[in-house]
Amino acid sequence: MSSSVKDLFGADLLLVNGKILTIDKNDSIVEAVALKGDRIIATGSTAEMKRLAAKGAKIIDLEGRIALPGIIDSHTHPHNAAMNFLEIDCRGMDIKAIKDIQAAVMKKAKALGPGKWVRGSGYNDSKLKERRQITRWELDEAAPKNPVYIVSDTGHQAIVNSVALHIAGITKSTPDPAGGQIDRDAKGECTGLLYETATKLMSDKIPQYTVEQVKEGLRQLWIQFNEWGITSTHDASAQLLGIRGYQQLLAEGFRRMRVSLMVSIKPWRAGDEDMLDALEGLGIESGFGDEWLKIMSLKIMGDGSGAGGTCGVYTPQHRGPKGLGLMTTPAEEMDKIVMRAHLAGLRVSIHSIGDRGVDIALDAIEKAQKAKPVADMRHRIEHNSCCTLKQLSRMKKLGVVPSSSIGYMYGLGDQYAENFGQERVRWLHPHKTLKEMNIIAGGNSDCPVTFYSPWVQIYAAVTRKTSSGQVVGPEEAISIMDALRVYTINGAYLSKEEALKGSIEAGKLADIIVLDRDVTSIPLDEIKDIKVLTTIVGGKIVYEK
Repeated sequence: MSSSVKDLFGADLLLVNGKILTIDKNDSIVEAVALKGDRIIATGSTAEMKRLAAKGAKIIDLEGRIALPGIIDSHTHPHNAAMNFLEIDCRGMDIKAIKDIQAAVMKKAKALGPGKWVRGSGYNDSKLKERRQITRWELDEAAPKNPVYIVSDTGHQAIVNSVALHIAGITKSTPDPAGGQIDRDAKGECTGLLYETATKLMSDKIPQYTVEQVKEGLRQLWIQFNEWGITSTHDASAQLLGIRGYQQLLAEGFRRMRVSLMVSIKPWRAGDEDMLDALEGLGIESGFGDEWLKIMSLKIMGDGSGAGGTCGVYTPQHRGPKGLGLMTTPAEEMDKIVMRAHLAGLRVSIHSIGDRGVDIALDAIEKAQKAKPVADMRHRIEHNSCCTLKQLSRMKKLGVVPSSSIGYMYGLGDQYAENFGQERVRWLHPHKTLKEMNIIAGGNSDCPVTFYSPWVQIYAAVTRKTSSGQVVGPEEAISIMDALRVYTINGAYLSKEEALKGSIEAGKLADIIVLDRDVTSIPLDEIKDIKVLTTIVGGKIVYEK
């Protein structure tokens, strides 16, 4: 029996007769665990744990089933996902072709009435029968009297109709904004496709959702996350609506998800001061908050999209604009932002997908560390999709930690393979090499960019298979235990909370899940089908199947 807690007795919840993967440094497996309040107080045999039970304690007989720490998804956009519940789901089973999108837009426009914004999300041209972008003129046919704004599943491009273009003042002569591109046809006319910062020309004109709407969406999202076994997440674009929603739900007692905030430097409204000014002015450093909600870092957008062909690379891509990519934040500006954040005690989380994008981010971090060396700062690279040995070596030297979007591999892997080409595919989400180099990497879904369980993501990390069955970069496949670490203790390390959660050990938070099958022994193709039977957050059961 192991414990570092003085008062071992009085456990109010026990899990016994199981195969508990502790994910401690030795990958120990125990039979039972005892919980008291929101903490784990001991692990060991069933007999030992039962001796610690308080009168009336709840005992869950696992009957040999697997239990492990709650899943930590280290990069999501919860308030975006929450708002998507209010929009046309372009990923839905009934969306297979352009005519299906037109039908959905027409139905939504009719329900809302003339002049109201019709919004959609999860759009992916490569999933349509036509395998091309829908145009503004095709959207005009469906909603001639409504502005239409449909965001791609990656969030890096949007499709709009003519009414929306008129509202935004985008014409044939409108120049491309810095870090963005307005797609045009052979005659120079806007097609309705907007890349990267060009979407901002439109999104600033759209009425914002309310906090109450976001809260309702967050309730649905937290319930889904718990059903998948997620107990903690890192919000990669934390802004006003989401942060208020998190606080209000916690105050109301709706406590199902722990959230670490990457506060987006991008203002919520045009004309607002950036968030770095606000955090600096308040003297807030990384780590401010509690076990449920805390500020982790400052989020900076670097390059573009891997699936959309706009990320920063050294040789041309094969999708989208088919160039070297777009930098949302130019290198010179990024240097200044990272330096200010670093000196203010704020970690940075930099969106970096292409190899050139990663280098630009690492350049900025290196300059900041030279100006003021800080041990174990753990600045972060977000997504870290195309990353060669050159970039990996720099990360190791700088102590930078990547939050790898290995979750892309299943849903977007075919697009990634097409976009990067055969030579670069070798270095997409290089988890095996990361482990060999002792670089601790988390895993993520980038929800709602992909929206499926972490077991699908873990399956992809182990098999490197896409949804079509294509194997992408098999050299970087990792073992099931290594994949579990990516989504548990590694995720905790990325938020500097490895002493608090991520493994089942005495003194840590009681965030535990129970699976319907043995993830360590089933055929690899079954991993994606795993279901969670029980989810415990802070010692309380929040989901049971």
